Amino acid sequence: MFFCVFRHLAKHRRPEQYRFSRFCVVILVLAVLMNMPVSLFAQEMAETGGVLSYVIAPGPLGRAVEQFARSSGINLSYDAALVDGAESNGLTGDFTVDAGLETILEGTGIVAEKHPGGWLLRREIPPSMPEPAGKTGTTTDPADDAPDTVQLPSLLVSENMATGIKELSVDQIHRNNASELADIFREEPSVVIGGGTRAAQRIYVRGIEATNLNVSVDGAVQGMNLFQHRGNIGGLNPDLLKKVEVQTGPGADQGAGALAGSIRFETADAQDLLVADKIMGAALRAGYATVDEGVTKGLSAYLQSAGGKLGFLAHGSRVDFGDYDSGDGGSVKGSGGEDKSLFFKFSLLDISGHSLRVSVDQYNNSGLYAGDHAYNDGTRNLSYQVSERITYALDHRYRSDKTELINSKFNFFYNESSLDRGFETISEGIGGGFRNLATFSVGPTRSKVTAGVDYYSQDGIQKENNGIEDDTNVEATTLGIYLQDRMNIGPILFSFGIRYDDFDTVFGPLNITGSEMSPNAGVDLEVAKHWTLFAAYGEATRSTGIIPIQWLSNTTSDATLNQQEGKESFGKPFQPETSEQYEGGLRYNHESLIADGDQFNAEVTYFKTDIENLIAQIGGMRGQPVTGFYNDDPVTSEGFEVRAGWRFGGFKTSVSFTRAETTDKDGNAIRMSRRKGASTGDRLVWSSFWQIRSNLNFGYTLNYTGDLKEDDLDMDREGYVLHNIQGQWQPGFLPDLNITLAVGNLFDHGYSEQTSSGDDDTAVPEPGRDIRLGVTYRF
Repeated sequence: MFFCVFRHLAKHRRPEQYRFSRFCVVILVLAVLMNMPVSLFAQEMAETGGVLSYVIAPGPLGRAVEQFARSSGINLSYDAALVDGAESNGLTGDFTVDAGLETILEGTGIVAEKHPGGWLLRREIPPSMPEPAGKTGTTTDPADDAPDTVQLPSLLVSENMATGIKELSVDQIHRNNASELADIFREEPSVVIGGGTRAAQRIYVRGIEATNLNVSVDGAVQGMNLFQHRGNIGGLNPDLLKKVEVQTGPGADQGAGALAGSIRFETADAQDLLVADKIMGAALRAGYATVDEGVTKGLSAYLQSAGGKLGFLAHGSRVDFGDYDSGDGGSVKGSGGEDKSLFFKFSLLDISGHSLRVSVDQYNNSGLYAGDHAYNDGTRNLSYQVSERITYALDHRYRSDKTELINSKFNFFYNESSLDRGFETISEGIGGGFRNLATFSVGPTRSKVTAGVDYYSQDGIQKENNGIEDDTNVEATTLGIYLQDRMNIGPILFSFGIRYDDFDTVFGPLNITGSEMSPNAGVDLEVAKHWTLFAAYGEATRSTGIIPIQWLSNTTSDATLNQQEGKESFGKPFQPETSEQYEGGLRYNHESLIADGDQFNAEVTYFKTDIENLIAQIGGMRGQPVTGFYNDDPVTSEGFEVRAGWRFGGFKTSVSFTRAETTDKDGNAIRMSRRKGASTGDRLVWSSFWQIRSNLNFGYTLNYTGDLKEDDLDMDREGYVLHNIQGQWQPGFLPDLNITLAVGNLFDHGYSEQTSSGDDDTAVPEPGRDIRLGVTYRF
């Protein structure tokens, strides 16, 4: 019945230069960021005691300490069972880390201990009771002067821990006044988005196109592309985000089809947005962007019951934008349009261990576009296009307060994406899953074992102008069963799992069925104080291919399999798609490295992803019929990442570098292959942030991309350097007002993204200087 309601609702969709003095800017940036020595920050933080501003609502202790750790940037380690069922009075105002933790934990019987590497939460032990020896997940360091000092390991087993997870800073996304999907990943060098406009943007993770990842919004899988690359994500409103995770390492619990990893978006609850002890509130948003004369308008309303158990959130927003100006002074035709977003979410949290979330998320984009290209060079006509995504999601979680063996999650979703380009292509997906996380100890080991099952079914159709469906439907169904164990033995973390996928895919007259087992294994070893070695290997499988639904709907009745001459698969049995992922590297974490109380971390990672048997088509382009399918030649992405970050009080800075080379079966670099991969060039991001006062902060980001020169591909695309600044201010006379100013491409540099389609001299230029002003008033 639930699915029928979703399907009925989804069927009723609506059709549908500024110049600054460069000299002055350079002086400002240099003065603030480079001529302020560490001693200045140390002096100010010593005077204030490392004070930061917090607004954490009363409610479940687990949520409160998680928000505190994220806001303060500390490493906070604890057993999830310790905080389960406990309540916190919240935290509002300016506090040091010590005082803030003490206030949040007041009355809970839990205390926070400071150790090298972070803070450890434990149950308060009365003086008459001896402290138990051999704490789980910790090791003692005999070299320390104090025999009771605990050295926290670099990694602790947690519910969300998995190899290769990068959690993007949502605060940074908001400081950039993000208005579209591309803005979300601008600070992450391993994720590249080219194409310029909404219609042309393609996402690449370590050189692999996002078609080959498992992409989900609140657990709802986004499925196959509709046309070219469009439909895999289908648009997203950054205002709603609470968490963004990019997982590049292997894991059986990533979901089906995660050939190169996964991208997970999670939206906020009403309880995340309400401050202090308020039971209701609202937020008005307005913004303006100079590069495309974009105007943003939004309204959010939220309420919660006393104690924060029950919450409801409603949000609506609209962005109107014209053709943007590139750094070379031209106007990029076919880049203007309109974004509209509606979102509703009901949340019932922590009722006798149960939590329930139900959400409806609708996103719509429309505009005059030239196919999936942004730049109109006279060879393509602009046409009015409408793309829409609507997602219904239900999420239920239960954690027992009597045993650590029961910590379950059930989710169910219905997702529909559509693209109207004069004829409409529609994708409908339904699915869900159940998983349980069991935590237990056996001898010296402590394990967190995730066991689960997930299901996803997608139907795709294309409609003609008269609304009559084509004869050919696209159907893909996958049932997965998985087991993933993450186990500590002293300073060693072992991770191993296996996934079983049973698949059934229908491409017109052809039916592809079968099953595959995909194992993975990894290890993290603390080889010395502060130093951790890690390595991982994993496999994944899929049977849906990289072919857009629009093309698949034109499959002929006599389509063939593996009859594409020149391919390694010619004449061989047809196979599902498979991948192998390798990761390895070294981490370093240290506290009080330069100044007392600072935090430093660094990581070097080598990676390699081999994807084989990608399912491609013969024909399909520009309305041509699809006459066959074949397993394409292998694609490999290989490279390394270097990351380092330092934080002291209200100042933090980080540098990230990614080199990813994507090659074909002969080892030649791939220029840009739709839905497969692209050469992305060397990329470096340096980002710094300073909390000057509790109501004032400033940030600077440098993006460097090296030249991309490949003689065998006749490629000679220039690199670029971009400078971006951000600032936020809450006036003391009106603390509910938040003013954000962000300037992207500060020096108005003209450039094209390395992954954009087109020749070197015709690739779409990216936006020039963009001054974004955002104002949010909460009441």
